[in-house]
Amino acid sequence: MLEATYHSLDDLAEAIGLALNAPITIEDRNHRLLAYSTHTTDTDPARIATIIGRRVPESVIDQLWKDEVIQSLAAQDDPLVITARTSVGLNDRVAIAIKQDMEILGYIWSIARNTPFTSAELADLKTGATLAQRQLLAIDMQKKRQEEQTEQFFFELLHEEIPESEILKTFSKLHLAPPGISRLMVIRFPEAITPRLADRLRYLLTIQQTVRPLLYAYDTTDFILWISTNDRDIQNERVQFDSFIQSFRQLLAERFAYTDFVVSSSEVFTGVQSIPERYEEAGVVLRLKDAYPFELQNVTRYERLGLFQLLPVFSERLRRRTVRLEEIERLRAYDLKHTASLCETLEWFLHYDGNVKQVASHLHVHPNTILYRMRRIEEEAGIRMESLPERSLLYLYLKADRYLL
Repeated sequence: MLEATYHSLDDLAEAIGLALNAPITIEDRNHRLLAYSTHTTDTDPARIATIIGRRVPESVIDQLWKDEVIQSLAAQDDPLVITARTSVGLNDRVAIAIKQDMEILGYIWSIARNTPFTSAELADLKTGATLAQRQLLAIDMQKKRQEEQTEQFFFELLHEEIPESEILKTFSKLHLAPPGISRLMVIRFPEAITPRLADRLRYLLTIQQTVRPLLYAYDTTDFILWISTNDRDIQNERVQFDSFIQSFRQLLAERFAYTDFVVSSSEVFTGVQSIPERYEEAGVVLRLKDAYPFELQNVTRYERLGLFQLLPVFSERLRRRTVRLEEIERLRAYDLKHTASLCETLEWFLHYDGNVKQVASHLHVHPNTILYRMRRIEEEAGIRMESLPERSLLYLYLKADRYLL
């Protein structure tokens, strides 16, 4: 029989382990290890990896989601018998979710024995979940207070320049290791982020092991992240970052049915300074992706914007009329007078680097129509595009009209 109270989760895990005569682990809602009982040789690779890493391996979590084990634990109040998943090092288990009303606070896991658990032992496991509830609530409240402090600090970093010494001092207080190679990221949703979505974003961020999250915050529709790979090789960093983005997108869609969002990131950087500038870079990516959804649909990283990086400055010059291309203005006048589309044709001809078939496919016309229009463009505006600088300037000029300052 379990007692009414225990001084710590370690004591509770040990007591449940004795009651069930089986190894026990207690985890928080994000599968980070909080406590575990002693065990003999009767264990498995998943438990060993969890204890060593202080968190459940990502491969185990992924398999349990795919097999709807996590969903089943959330849906019921009684212990759940789970068959082995040997491909991820998991032997037979019995587990129960620790809840406050319908909210998941954590989990208790037990490795199964050679003999089935009795109804009395399963009742002890359920009692253990009830006893763990109060301690997990206290841990949860402490984590939320810490998250509020770190979020406030992050907002200050995003909007004002803070001396490096002060930033590193706060990192030390928050028990954060200084970053290696980093990026600032923004995941933007079409509507305000709800507490439920915030919990799910935190969950996915915590269980992944591809990048190291330093700080994060929420700003209406935006989930803002500072992530680090601690890898000094920029090429490796890009591979890890792209892998993280791909995985994050997939998990948000598969586990929580969120597909309508846009991701952007700053240029890669080292150290802890110029954070407002990096935040602005991520914002530029978002604004450009909004203005040019087709052209930039596969672009996330600032450095991959290429020529589009120049559009905010170029658009400002157009607005102040400090730059003007008479050739393009003549084409626009022609289009207006004849209800034609020479400017549009030239824009996509430049975009596809002169590939007539691709331009025709994009505009849904015959290739001969494109060839005819290009002749008209040369005749009406004298545009021959004989050099890369000329083509680049024409392209910028045509695209700049769609960028709203």
